[in-house]
Amino acid sequence: PFSPYSSPRSIRKKSPLKESRRVSIDKSGAYLQLNQYRLLDSIGQGSYGLVKLAYNAEDNTHYAMKILSKKKLFKKAGVFGRKNQNRKEINPLDKIYREIAVLKKLDHPNIVKLVEVLDDPVEDNLYLVFELVKRGEVLHLPTKSPLTEQKAWEYFRDVVLGLEYLHFQRIIHRDIKPSNLLLGENDHIQIADLGVCNEFDGIDACLNNTAGTPAFAAPEAICTTSHFSGKAYDIWSLGITLFAFVYGHVPFQAESIPALYNKIRNENLTFPEEPDISESLKDLITKMLCKDPVQRITLQEIKVHVWVTRDGEKPLPTESENCHLVEVTDEEIRDVVTSVPKLDTLILIKAMLKKHSFQNPFSMNPRIRGLHSTGRSHSAPGSCEWFSSLPVGSSSALAPVAESIISHKTSKKLSQE
Repeated sequence: PFSPYSSPRSIRKKSPLKESRRVSIDKSGAYLQLNQYRLLDSIGQGSYGLVKLAYNAEDNTHYAMKILSKKKLFKKAGVFGRKNQNRKEINPLDKIYREIAVLKKLDHPNIVKLVEVLDDPVEDNLYLVFELVKRGEVLHLPTKSPLTEQKAWEYFRDVVLGLEYLHFQRIIHRDIKPSNLLLGENDHIQIADLGVCNEFDGIDACLNNTAGTPAFAAPEAICTTSHFSGKAYDIWSLGITLFAFVYGHVPFQAESIPALYNKIRNENLTFPEEPDISESLKDLITKMLCKDPVQRITLQEIKVHVWVTRDGEKPLPTESENCHLVEVTDEEIRDVVTSVPKLDTLILIKAMLKKHSFQNPFSMNPRIRGLHSTGRSHSAPGSCEWFSSLPVGSSSALAPVAESIISHKTSKKLSQE
């Protein structure tokens, strides 16, 4: 089924980065354990991999472990293709590892923290361990109970500061939406679902394909084959998000993706009569949703807009106060991941992925509901209208997996499948 809300393919003391030198793996019982992380139920799935709830007994904390496909990351990074005989060969993972090294060093109160990365050098899997934000999504769309203008103002300012920090690090998010904005215990927003291969050189990214969520896609991304500004794309998505904050739904809606894209390209923005919002807020949303990316308001202009600053009474921190450039060394890039040395220890996950036996990520069994107070996956897809009409799957939880001895020949055969 089609949903415009989900993707078709989410000031604190800085804790020291975790760098493991040895990996202990245990397959006993119903769950797989990677190092100190016990992998529990699946809590989300995106175009680039599965998200599982992970428990660390050492600190008694739950995390969100994102299992990525390196092949898909290679394709996204453009490393596939004909080799240039005159160019020195490089490891295709170098670019990905460099970006992960940058993500690990991001330290901002409005950005979800990447804790650790595990890599299986033989198989296709890459494991990103993120903190699990306590209160979950800021808003589930659609809703009949949108945010008040005051609360939207507070949360929007958080998102602006987080997005400015990402752009300062030359990172384009490409999927800003309410389900990727999570509420911490201090009632401040953290931007989640940071991807890999979204880094750019120079002053802006030149994108040439659509990504993210249809209802939040910018018109220039769906009406041309030429390159377009990555920063302007994020501003458009942020404008759709601000509209949804106060109205509870997106401004452009349709029954199919082609019809939706047609409205995004050609339909004028209109504001519902209810709820009644201020003219200054309407002015900001209108400027953010300008269909011409060249004329669209910039992030720096948003920061000084009268609605954001309360007519200058509540200015946001300057860029120099809010941002510091993250730099990584060759050593940090080299040590950014912990290698998982054996193939057969990860066959359990591969079998679950191939058989699609993981839990429906949009249902919540009693055990997961009990963990909801601990947090939510930073990258689980957002809610949408048609979820309420979908039948609940018959197998909503992972079935126990019996321990078995896998021979070297069997593991080799599975790896070739």
